[in-house]
Amino acid sequence: MAAHRTTELPRPLTARQLARRKPLPPEAPPPRSILTRHSAFRLPAGAGKARLRRRGDRYVVEIIQSGRARGPLTPHDKIPAEHPTLGRFSENLVNRLSAGYRPPHLAVEFVPPRVPLRLRERSRPPFDFDPAHEGRSQPLCVTDPDGRMLYDPLTFPWRTVGRVETPVGISSGCTIGPRHLLTSAHGIQWLEGGAGWLRFDPAHDRRPGPYGTAFGTRVIFWLRNVPARGISLHEQAFDYVVCVLDWRIGDVVGYPGFITYANRWNGGEFWQTMGYPNDLSGAEAPAFQNKTSILHDHPETSKGQTGLRLDHLMDVTPGHSGGAVWGWFDEEPWPRVVAVQSAEANCPITSDTQFNDAGGGPALSALIAYARSAHP
Repeated sequence: MAAHRTTELPRPLTARQLARRKPLPPEAPPPRSILTRHSAFRLPAGAGKARLRRRGDRYVVEIIQSGRARGPLTPHDKIPAEHPTLGRFSENLVNRLSAGYRPPHLAVEFVPPRVPLRLRERSRPPFDFDPAHEGRSQPLCVTDPDGRMLYDPLTFPWRTVGRVETPVGISSGCTIGPRHLLTSAHGIQWLEGGAGWLRFDPAHDRRPGPYGTAFGTRVIFWLRNVPARGISLHEQAFDYVVCVLDWRIGDVVGYPGFITYANRWNGGEFWQTMGYPNDLSGAEAPAFQNKTSILHDHPETSKGQTGLRLDHLMDVTPGHSGGAVWGWFDEEPWPRVVAVQSAEANCPITSDTQFNDAGGGPALSALIAYARSAHP
C-alpha cells in the first residue's frame, strides 16, 4: 500500500469503530519454513568450546571451558551511537518510508485477545487495593479506573511488541522496520562513545517469545536521556531511539508504520498502547490499553528538529517506558505509531495539570525514516 502524507490521511479510527471490525484473514498460506534466532553469545579465543546437544525435545548449548575462563559474553557489549545526518532525509523520504509490514500469512486482529491476570501473578497490589483497610502501602500509580489488560501476543500486530533489556533495566519496545526496534532513550545505557548492550524479545509472555531474540548493534538518537537525572519536559519530546538489530526479526513478526502526530487529533479516543509494566506480572507479560486519548501537544526544538511532548492519562508504570502509542487508519492492515511512552506524572495525580507523557512529532518520524534508509 502506498504511503500517505499526514494531510491526506483521514482521522484515526476510534475504539468503537475498531470494535466493529472483524479480523482480516491471511492473504497467503504459511511459508514452509521461517528462520528465527533464539540465542547469541561471544566466546573469546581460548575461553572454551561450545557444542549443541539434544535431549528429547530440548536443545542445550554446552561450553567446555577451563576454570579460569570468563565464559560466554553478550554479542555486543558496546554498540555505536549515531546521531542522524540531517541532509539524509526529507519530508518525501519520511512519507515514502512510513508504511508498516504485515507478513502475508498472518491474520490481522484490531484488538488483542484478553488474558486473565491472577492475583499471584502481580508484583504489586491491584489498583483497588485499600491501604487504609489493609494497613499496608500501595505502591502503584495509575488513574482511576485502571484500563489495562494482559493480552495474548501471538497475533499481528501484537507480536511486534516486546520486552527490552539493557544494563539499566527492563523497558518496552516494538519493531519499526525489518531490523529496527523503537524504544525509549532513557532505557539505554549511555557510554562514552556509544551505548551498552540491548536485547529485544518480541512477544515475551512469561517466557521468551517463540520468534527469537535480537541484539542491538547500533542506536540512533536525538538526545541521550539518562533516567538517574530525571527526564525534563524538553527531553520527553525526544525520548526515543531506533536500535538497529543483528538480524531481520521484523520480517518474521512484521512491524507497524508511523505517522507524525497532528494536534487536530487531541482529545480523540484513537490510540492503543502496549508495554511490560512492572506492577502487572512483574514485567513478564504484555499489557494493553484501548480507547485512549492524547490531550495536549507541546513542541520542543533541538538541533533543528521539532519533537512533541504529548500529555495523556494512559495508565503507565515503570517497565512500560518505550512502549508504542499507535492508531489505525483507513483500510490499512497495520497500525501507525505516533508516540513512545516516556514519563509518569507525580502520583497520585491531584490536579488537571498533571499528566503522563509520551514523545513524538516530526523528530520521531524523521528518526525512524533515517534508520530505515541508512541501515536497511
